[in-house]
Amino acid sequence: MIDNEILEFLGERGLAAESVMYAYVREWEMWWRGKNRAFHEYLENNAMGRPVRREMFRMNMAKKICEDWAAVLLNDRTVLSVADEAGDAFVKKVFAESGFLRQANRLVEKAFAVGTGAAILRIADCPVKDSVLSADEGTRLTFEFVDAAHIVPLSVQNGRITEAAFVSEGVERGREYVYLETHTFEDGGYCIRNAFFDREDGVLKERDGGKYANVIKTRSPVPFFAILTPNIVNHIDEGSGMGMSVFADALDCLRGVDLAFNNFCRDIKLGGKKVFINQSLVRRDENGNVYTPDDVAQQLFVTIGDTDIADHPMITEHNPELRAADNAEAVQSQLDYLSFRCGLGAHHYTFGGMEGRAKLTATQYMGERQDMMQNAVKHQKNVDAFLRGAVRALLWCAAEVYRLPVDASAEITVTFDDSYFTDTESQRLRDLDEVKAGILTVEEYRRKWVEV
Repeated sequence: MIDNEILEFLGERGLAAESVMYAYVREWEMWWRGKNRAFHEYLENNAMGRPVRREMFRMNMAKKICEDWAAVLLNDRTVLSVADEAGDAFVKKVFAESGFLRQANRLVEKAFAVGTGAAILRIADCPVKDSVLSADEGTRLTFEFVDAAHIVPLSVQNGRITEAAFVSEGVERGREYVYLETHTFEDGGYCIRNAFFDREDGVLKERDGGKYANVIKTRSPVPFFAILTPNIVNHIDEGSGMGMSVFADALDCLRGVDLAFNNFCRDIKLGGKKVFINQSLVRRDENGNVYTPDDVAQQLFVTIGDTDIADHPMITEHNPELRAADNAEAVQSQLDYLSFRCGLGAHHYTFGGMEGRAKLTATQYMGERQDMMQNAVKHQKNVDAFLRGAVRALLWCAAEVYRLPVDASAEITVTFDDSYFTDTESQRLRDLDEVKAGILTVEEYRRKWVEV
């Protein structure tokens, strides 16, 4: 999380001001991690009347929501291509070496949880001459991925972050340090400034960066970072450039799910058979150990007195009501409200078997996903811009830092996987008809359906 000292450091240089967004980011992250102590912990009196701290049973649906969005929006079937052949090869090589798409998928999950994420292009082992980058044979390109808790917007234009500071934390030989890098646009290109701080007794003290250059003039007209946010209007601080969590307005729904699930689990926990035994059936040995009839497999008992066993049974059992159907319905209803409010559609999470669903046709089943499909198309616009931003920075580096014959302004195409929303078999048959009609070539059909 951003330290106040970092904000003060940037504020003294006229770069940033405090934002209310970080308080919300902290809350959203707690829900994503699965435990909000203010809600999930409570006090309950035990048998002795003493308060005992308990934890609610919980489903951690905030993380599941974000996982599902990440799986739909960016997966291994997402294809990026560059019109320039040399540029396309360069981008694919860097992406493969840095594991970009795998890390980007994880970033989508985290950005949808806390509202904002960023991929920062890092140029390792690159000589800096007169504050200007110039690659040699040892230069490597990597990406650093950070979330909202490590991003400070410096300039925002039309809701888009154009200048930013990024904070990273680490440990070097047992000493905690904080790395701050600012990306600002100066004299027609982006300039990166680095600052390092030691953390001593919770206080930050600026120190020398060692081998790292204090200032790097990239001369690049495109930023060395790409910002990702859900395509949701920030109604908390609209001008901040920060995004909103996909479940920001569904926190009550998250509470409702956990309340229903907690009640379900407590009913099951407390719903076991209870057996009460008359004290006269209990035996003790010479050491004071207590034995019940079941401990010694005793089946014959002798009663003394006029007590009627029918009216006063020696063994009584109690079978609590589990209320399984009512609890399951409550959990399902809360899940429907939650998935609807997070843009996944009202029936994204459905339990209770396939009764009533097995008879659905593919068209009807796809129709149930219309809400999610519409929201996915909306969110894809932001994911598309994020991916293009990362690729554009790579193309500029290929042309200007590595001096390769690459067109830095080449067209970039992003193709998203839509198999989740389409009836694959129907589409395959439709494409086969187009092959017969000469609209689609055999090679195009084979590439789409056979080679995948």
